[in-house]
Amino acid sequence: GRAQVLVTSVSYSHHFKMAEVAAPLLLATRPFQPAWLMSMPKTQAILGVEAQKVAMVYKHHSAVKDKAAASKVSQGVINKVGDLCRLLAFQPQYQAQFRARPDVSQGELIRVTDWKLLTPENYDRTCFHIEVDVSGTGLEHLVNGAMGKALSVYATNDADKVMEFIQHMKLDPDEIVSVEDIAPPSEDGTVVLTSVYKLFSQYLDLFGKPSREFLKKLFPFAEDIMEKVQIAELTLDRKSEDFLDRQARAYTYADYICAYKSLKIPVAKYVEILPTIKQRVYSICSSSDYHPGKCQLLVVREDWQAKGGDTKFGLCSSFMTFLRPGNVCVAHATHSVMQIPEDKTAPIFMAGLGT
Repeated sequence: GRAQVLVTSVSYSHHFKMAEVAAPLLLATRPFQPAWLMSMPKTQAILGVEAQKVAMVYKHHSAVKDKAAASKVSQGVINKVGDLCRLLAFQPQYQAQFRARPDVSQGELIRVTDWKLLTPENYDRTCFHIEVDVSGTGLEHLVNGAMGKALSVYATNDADKVMEFIQHMKLDPDEIVSVEDIAPPSEDGTVVLTSVYKLFSQYLDLFGKPSREFLKKLFPFAEDIMEKVQIAELTLDRKSEDFLDRQARAYTYADYICAYKSLKIPVAKYVEILPTIKQRVYSICSSSDYHPGKCQLLVVREDWQAKGGDTKFGLCSSFMTFLRPGNVCVAHATHSVMQIPEDKTAPIFMAGLGT
């Protein structure tokens, strides 16, 4: 019948630093495939790419699992994820396999092969070169910078800040929760699960910039009537200056949630009030013809001064600032709006926007 799907991201990864965090994982059974369909070259090509995706994520998951085995993981943590461990331990029986970030169907797990700082350490901006290995992936022939292609990268939130938030809200990082609202199942009869830690580190834009619509969703969860009124008032026009002041100070979703002590938000409700982490798109500065199997980016870490003097940093550029060879990230190719003329002698005018 239909394929049963289980999504998980439990790999005890909150015991490691951000750069070692595994991507959310998908375990999926395969429905019956007709023999005539399997014999088609196009089908075989697609399955080959899918198999490579699975192999890459499985290899990464195994490496993280080995680190977890070497660390001091309490028996209590193991017991809390017991049901999930049962599903993982009996993968053949459940016909399960891993996938990278299930809410991004085209996303693939790729490994960093080179990272170089291009500016002096005391320079006012951080500019760096980063290279990823795309050989054997579905991206291999789609990330040719010579054709104006771009790479979409999905960052993860800072591990230490995520754990600080989880502890502040008295949440259990190893609790297993459903995320079907943000990772809709592609098949009927599907179960989509992840851990609380992975929910806040991989999926939800916890440290993003909130809007007034967020506050309208937030105030009903305040148990103290005064705090409920304070949050609701920030959505009114007469309080627009106060709201804009907080925007200028770079208040995040986490800042608002932690500021009001009476907020009691069920874990399942966070997916309704917080947006997911979106991709950041980077122009590719390498040619597949010159660097086959590789994709290179030139990145500047985004930073700005918020009101009050605090220095703030961009999520994805910071994420890539701390990636090193051997680390992995979720990415996919993005088509360019620039169309190269078929006539190679046609003149092309190009303008650098300075972004």
